[in-house]
Amino acid sequence: MPPYFSVYYSFPYTSVSDQFVSEVYSVFLNYFPYKSGYWQAEKNSLEEIISWNSELLTRKFELGFDQHVMHDYKQLLLESEKHEHLRLFWNYQNNEVTLHMITPEHEVLLDDKSWRFNGERIYNLINLSVKLWENQKLNVVQTYHELDAPESLSKVCKGVQPRTNPFCIVDEQTFLKLEKQLETKYYIKHIKNGVMIVERDYASLVRG
Repeated sequence: MPPYFSVYYSFPYTSVSDQFVSEVYSVFLNYFPYKSGYWQAEKNSLEEIISWNSELLTRKFELGFDQHVMHDYKQLLLESEKHEHLRLFWNYQNNEVTLHMITPEHEVLLDDKSWRFNGERIYNLINLSVKLWENQKLNVVQTYHELDAPESLSKVCKGVQPRTNPFCIVDEQTFLKLEKQLETKYYIKHIKNGVMIVERDYASLVRG
């Protein structure tokens, strides 16, 4: 299994409604069409996956240590010309709903061992993240490599910078706590209902 790059979306549980999963997926599917279910869901249709995940979120489902993964949230794969493997999966814990979009690191990094991102490969990931933020209620969007992990929501709310490799999105209140401590290597862009923080190397992808 390759190391993965992650875009991590955190929602308050109050965002969950009967149409929540369908509405969130629709943003992703506008950029990357549905390919198939994944890992215990290969034979499921998109509608079946939406229904299953909606029902689990309604119940605030968390997979138990002794439960088979067949009971967990169903994952799905997306079609992409730039990514051979692009996957979505849900989690729930402590009134926080998280959605993970992952793709192998080598599919978003330049092939020069610099650990820099290929702008063409992350452009749509940034755009759909902004679109999702502007159309849903989120706590934070974070990005990170395999060996990293997202900062907890409690820490972010206290002013700890979210993982920003290479971008994150926060609300205005959180940004005010971060503004004075942000390094100069970050470019700031105000968007509807929030602020995007992105490494300056990729500022050209979000300007305008």
